[in-house]
Amino acid sequence: MNKNNELELYVEELGKHLFAELSILNEFWKTNLTGRAKEVKVVIMSACSTGNAIHLLSKNPDIFYSETIMLARSFIEKVTNFCYLQICDDKELERFLLHPLYRAFHNGDRSKYAGKHTIGLKYSGKDEMKNIPQMQQALAIFSDTDPRMNWSKLNVDQKVSVIAENTKISPEFFLMNTLVIYSNASEALHGSLYGCALPTGAYIPGEDHKNSEKIKESLLKNTALLYVQMGSLIHETLKIFLDNDEIKSLFESSKKNHELATEIMKLIFVNKKL
Repeated sequence: MNKNNELELYVEELGKHLFAELSILNEFWKTNLTGRAKEVKVVIMSACSTGNAIHLLSKNPDIFYSETIMLARSFIEKVTNFCYLQICDDKELERFLLHPLYRAFHNGDRSKYAGKHTIGLKYSGKDEMKNIPQMQQALAIFSDTDPRMNWSKLNVDQKVSVIAENTKISPEFFLMNTLVIYSNASEALHGSLYGCALPTGAYIPGEDHKNSEKIKESLLKNTALLYVQMGSLIHETLKIFLDNDEIKSLFESSKKNHELATEIMKLIFVNKKL
Protein backbone atom coordinates (compact mmCIF):
# COMPACT_ATOMS: atom_id res chain seq x y z
CA MET A 1 0.00 0.00 0.00
CA ASN A 2 1.21 3.50 -0.84
CA LYS A 3 2.56 5.22 2.30
CA ASN A 4 0.17 8.16 1.99
CA ASN A 5 -2.78 5.84 1.40
CA GLU A 6 -1.96 4.06 4.65
CA LEU A 7 -1.55 7.40 6.40
CA GLU A 8 -4.93 8.52 5.08
CA LEU A 9 -6.56 5.52 6.75
CA TYR A 10 -4.98 6.39 10.11
CA VAL A 11 -6.00 10.04 9.78
CA GLU A 12 -9.54 8.97 8.90
CA GLU A 13 -9.65 6.99 12.15
CA LEU A 14 -8.45 10.02 14.08
CA GLY A 15 -11.19 12.04 12.42
CA LYS A 16 -13.62 9.55 13.96
CA HIS A 17 -11.84 10.12 17.27
CA LEU A 18 -12.51 13.88 17.11
CA PHE A 19 -16.12 13.30 16.08
CA ALA A 20 -16.57 10.97 19.06
CA GLU A 21 -15.09 13.56 21.41
CA LEU A 22 -17.36 16.25 19.95
CA SER A 23 -20.34 13.95 20.51
CA ILE A 24 -19.24 13.58 24.13
CA LEU A 25 -18.91 17.37 24.43
CA ASN A 26 -22.39 17.74 22.99
CA GLU A 27 -23.73 15.34 25.62
CA PHE A 28 -21.78 17.21 28.28
CA TRP A 29 -23.59 20.52 27.82
CA LYS A 30 -26.92 18.69 27.73
CA THR A 31 -26.33 17.18 31.18
CA ASN A 32 -27.75 18.69 34.33
CA LEU A 33 -25.03 21.31 34.71
CA THR A 34 -25.14 23.53 37.77
CA GLY A 35 -23.55 26.76 38.99
CA ARG A 36 -21.13 28.50 36.69
CA ALA A 37 -21.10 25.65 34.17
CA LYS A 38 -24.83 26.14 33.62
CA GLU A 39 -24.46 29.92 33.55
CA VAL A 40 -21.89 29.93 30.74
CA LYS A 41 -22.72 26.70 28.90
CA VAL A 42 -23.37 28.72 25.74
CA VAL A 43 -19.56 28.80 25.40
CA ILE A 44 -19.45 25.00 25.15
CA MET A 45 -22.42 24.97 22.79
CA SER A 46 -20.47 27.34 20.55
CA ALA A 47 -17.33 25.20 20.85
CA CYS A 48 -19.34 22.21 19.61
CA SER A 49 -20.27 24.15 16.46
CA THR A 50 -16.67 25.23 15.90
CA GLY A 51 -15.39 21.70 16.47
CA ASN A 52 -17.81 20.26 13.95
CA ALA A 53 -16.76 22.87 11.39
CA ILE A 54 -13.12 21.85 11.97
CA HIS A 55 -14.06 18.20 11.50
CA LEU A 56 -15.81 18.90 8.20
CA LEU A 57 -13.19 21.21 6.69
CA SER A 58 -10.21 19.10 7.71
CA LYS A 59 -11.40 16.30 5.43
CA ASN A 60 -9.90 18.41 2.63
CA PRO A 61 -6.69 19.83 4.13
CA ASP A 62 -5.19 20.66 0.74
CA ILE A 63 -8.01 23.19 0.28
CA PHE A 64 -9.05 24.23 3.79
CA TYR A 65 -5.99 23.76 6.06
CA SER A 66 -5.56 27.51 6.68
CA GLU A 67 -9.26 27.89 7.48
CA THR A 68 -9.13 24.88 9.79
CA ILE A 69 -6.24 26.39 11.73
CA MET A 70 -8.17 29.64 12.21
CA LEU A 71 -11.15 27.72 13.58
CA ALA A 72 -8.85 25.66 15.80
CA ARG A 73 -7.63 28.84 17.49
CA SER A 74 -11.24 29.81 18.16
CA PHE A 75 -11.95 26.35 19.58
CA ILE A 76 -8.96 26.58 21.91
CA GLU A 77 -10.08 29.96 23.23
CA LYS A 78 -13.67 28.86 23.79
CA VAL A 79 -12.71 25.71 25.69
CA THR A 80 -10.04 27.56 27.68
CA ASN A 81 -12.48 30.32 28.60
CA PHE A 82 -15.10 27.80 29.72
CA CYS A 83 -12.60 26.03 31.99
CA TYR A 84 -11.24 29.31 33.33
CA LEU A 85 -14.71 30.59 34.15
CA GLN A 86 -15.28 27.61 36.43
CA ILE A 87 -12.52 28.66 38.82
CA CYS A 88 -11.86 32.40 38.33
CA ASP A 89 -12.94 34.93 40.97
CA ASP A 90 -16.47 36.37 41.03
CA LYS A 91 -15.41 39.74 39.61
CA GLU A 92 -13.88 38.07 36.54
CA LEU A 93 -17.07 36.07 35.98
CA GLU A 94 -19.09 39.27 36.29
CA ARG A 95 -16.90 40.94 33.67
CA PHE A 96 -17.52 38.03 31.31
CA LEU A 97 -21.29 38.20 31.79
CA LEU A 98 -21.52 41.98 31.41
CA HIS A 99 -19.07 42.36 28.53
CA PRO A 100 -21.75 41.59 25.86
CA LEU A 101 -23.78 44.60 27.05
CA TYR A 102 -20.73 46.84 26.81
CA ARG A 103 -20.14 45.58 23.28
CA ALA A 104 -23.79 46.11 22.36
CA PHE A 105 -23.59 49.70 23.63
CA HIS A 106 -20.59 50.53 21.47
CA ASN A 107 -22.00 48.71 18.45
CA GLY A 108 -24.81 51.27 18.54
CA ASP A 109 -22.50 54.00 17.27
CA ARG A 110 -19.40 53.19 15.25
CA SER A 111 -17.58 54.39 12.18
CA LYS A 112 -14.63 53.56 9.94
CA TYR A 113 -12.58 55.75 7.67
CA ALA A 114 -9.92 55.33 5.01
CA GLY A 115 -8.38 58.55 3.76
CA LYS A 116 -11.25 60.85 2.85
CA HIS A 117 -13.84 58.08 2.94
CA THR A 118 -15.96 57.48 6.05
CA ILE A 119 -18.75 55.02 6.75
CA GLY A 120 -20.71 54.74 9.96
CA LEU A 121 -23.60 53.06 11.78
CA LYS A 122 -25.64 54.81 14.45
CA TYR A 123 -28.49 53.50 16.58
CA SER A 124 -30.86 56.30 17.49
CA GLY A 125 -31.71 54.75 20.86
CA LYS A 126 -28.16 54.52 22.17
CA ASP A 127 -28.71 57.16 24.89
CA GLU A 128 -31.70 55.22 26.21
CA MET A 129 -29.51 52.13 26.51
CA LYS A 130 -27.72 53.83 29.42
CA ASN A 131 -30.93 53.69 31.45
CA ILE A 132 -30.90 49.90 31.53
CA PRO A 133 -29.60 48.86 35.01
CA GLN A 134 -27.39 46.05 33.70
CA MET A 135 -25.99 48.40 31.05
CA GLN A 136 -25.07 50.83 33.82
CA GLN A 137 -23.24 48.00 35.59
CA ALA A 138 -21.40 47.08 32.41
CA LEU A 139 -20.31 50.64 31.65
CA ALA A 140 -19.20 51.11 35.26
CA ILE A 141 -16.87 48.13 34.85
CA PHE A 142 -15.72 48.85 31.32
CA SER A 143 -16.03 52.22 29.54
CA ASP A 144 -18.63 54.28 27.70
CA THR A 145 -15.93 55.83 25.51
CA ASP A 146 -13.46 53.00 24.75
CA PRO A 147 -14.96 50.24 22.54
CA ARG A 148 -11.93 47.94 22.61
CA MET A 149 -11.72 46.62 26.17
CA ASN A 150 -11.60 42.83 26.63
CA TRP A 151 -13.54 41.06 29.36
CA SER A 152 -10.32 39.65 30.86
CA LYS A 153 -6.82 41.07 31.17
CA LEU A 154 -5.31 37.57 31.03
CA ASN A 155 -4.17 36.04 27.75
CA VAL A 156 -4.97 32.42 26.94
CA ASP A 157 -1.71 31.00 28.37
CA GLN A 158 -2.22 32.92 31.62
CA LYS A 159 -5.73 31.50 31.87
CA VAL A 160 -4.32 28.00 31.36
CA SER A 161 -1.88 28.65 34.22
CA VAL A 162 -4.75 29.58 36.55
CA ILE A 163 -6.74 26.51 35.45
CA ALA A 164 -3.76 24.21 36.04
CA GLU A 165 -3.23 25.60 39.54
CA ASN A 166 -6.84 24.96 40.53
CA THR A 167 -7.88 21.78 38.72
CA LYS A 168 -6.54 18.38 37.66
CA ILE A 169 -6.16 19.20 33.97
CA SER A 170 -2.86 18.53 32.20
CA PRO A 171 -1.78 22.01 31.07
CA GLU A 172 0.68 20.68 28.48
CA PHE A 173 -2.22 19.75 26.18
CA PHE A 174 -3.50 23.33 26.26
CA LEU A 175 -0.03 24.85 25.89
CA MET A 176 0.89 22.55 23.00
CA ASN A 177 -2.18 23.75 21.16
CA THR A 178 -1.31 27.41 21.55
CA LEU A 179 2.34 26.73 20.66
CA VAL A 180 1.52 24.87 17.44
CA ILE A 181 -1.62 26.67 16.28
CA TYR A 182 -1.79 30.26 17.52
CA SER A 183 0.87 31.95 15.42
CA ASN A 184 -0.09 30.16 12.20
CA ALA A 185 -3.77 30.93 12.81
CA SER A 186 -2.98 34.64 13.13
CA GLU A 187 -1.00 34.62 9.90
CA ALA A 188 -3.82 32.84 8.07
CA LEU A 189 -6.48 35.13 9.54
CA HIS A 190 -4.68 38.30 8.55
CA GLY A 191 -3.98 37.14 5.00
CA SER A 192 -0.19 37.22 5.08
CA LEU A 193 1.74 35.36 2.36
CA TYR A 194 2.94 32.89 4.99
CA GLY A 195 -0.61 32.26 6.20
CA CYS A 196 -2.12 31.93 2.73
CA ALA A 197 0.63 29.51 1.70
CA LEU A 198 0.33 27.20 4.73
CA PRO A 199 -1.23 24.30 2.75
CA THR A 200 1.64 24.42 0.24
CA GLY A 201 4.41 24.03 2.82
CA ALA A 202 6.37 26.71 0.94
CA TYR A 203 7.68 28.45 4.07
CA ILE A 204 7.77 25.57 6.52
CA PRO A 205 11.39 24.73 7.52
CA GLY A 206 12.49 21.40 6.12
CA GLU A 207 9.54 21.01 3.73
CA ASP A 208 10.21 20.09 0.10
CA HIS A 209 7.33 22.13 -1.30
CA LYS A 210 8.11 20.95 -4.84
CA ASN A 211 7.36 17.34 -3.89
CA SER A 212 3.58 16.93 -3.97
CA GLU A 213 3.65 13.58 -2.14
CA LYS A 214 5.72 15.06 0.67
CA ILE A 215 3.34 18.02 0.98
CA LYS A 216 0.37 15.66 1.10
CA GLU A 217 2.11 13.61 3.79
CA SER A 218 2.80 16.75 5.81
CA LEU A 219 -0.81 17.94 5.56
CA LEU A 220 -2.10 14.54 6.62
CA LYS A 221 0.20 14.46 9.66
CA ASN A 222 -0.73 18.01 10.61
CA THR A 223 -4.40 17.06 10.33
CA ALA A 224 -3.79 14.04 12.54
CA LEU A 225 -2.23 16.31 15.15
CA LEU A 226 -5.13 18.72 14.89
CA TYR A 227 -7.70 15.99 15.44
CA VAL A 228 -5.95 14.71 18.54
CA GLN A 229 -5.17 18.16 19.91
CA MET A 230 -8.80 19.27 19.70
CA GLY A 231 -9.96 15.97 21.16
CA SER A 232 -7.50 16.27 24.04
CA LEU A 233 -8.97 19.62 25.08
CA ILE A 234 -12.39 18.03 25.40
CA HIS A 235 -10.96 15.13 27.38
CA GLU A 236 -9.15 17.49 29.77
CA THR A 237 -12.21 19.71 30.25
CA LEU A 238 -14.24 16.78 31.57
CA LYS A 239 -11.69 16.30 34.39
CA ILE A 240 -13.01 19.44 36.06
CA PHE A 241 -16.45 17.86 36.54
CA LEU A 242 -15.68 14.34 37.76
CA ASP A 243 -17.74 14.86 40.91
CA ASN A 244 -20.80 14.59 38.63
CA ASP A 245 -21.59 10.90 38.00
CA GLU A 246 -23.15 11.57 34.61
CA ILE A 247 -20.08 13.46 33.43
CA LYS A 248 -17.78 10.88 35.01
CA SER A 249 -19.41 8.30 32.73
CA LEU A 250 -18.75 10.56 29.73
CA PHE A 251 -15.14 10.90 30.88
CA GLU A 252 -14.69 7.12 30.93
CA SER A 253 -15.88 6.94 27.32
CA SER A 254 -13.56 9.79 26.44
CA LYS A 255 -10.66 8.03 28.17
CA LYS A 256 -11.06 4.92 26.00
CA ASN A 257 -11.32 7.10 22.91
CA HIS A 258 -8.22 9.04 23.98
CA GLU A 259 -6.19 5.88 24.54
CA LEU A 260 -7.10 4.57 21.08
CA ALA A 261 -6.08 7.90 19.49
CA THR A 262 -2.74 7.72 21.32
CA GLU A 263 -2.05 4.28 19.83
CA ILE A 264 -2.84 5.51 16.32
CA MET A 265 -0.57 8.51 16.83
CA LYS A 266 2.25 6.13 17.76
CA LEU A 267 1.73 4.29 14.48
CA ILE A 268 1.96 7.56 12.56
CA PHE A 269 4.86 9.25 14.33
CA VAL A 270 6.86 6.37 15.84
CA ASN A 271 6.48 3.79 13.07
CA LYS A 272 9.34 4.65 10.70
CA LYS A 273 7.39 3.38 7.71
CA LEU A 274 5.25 6.50 7.92
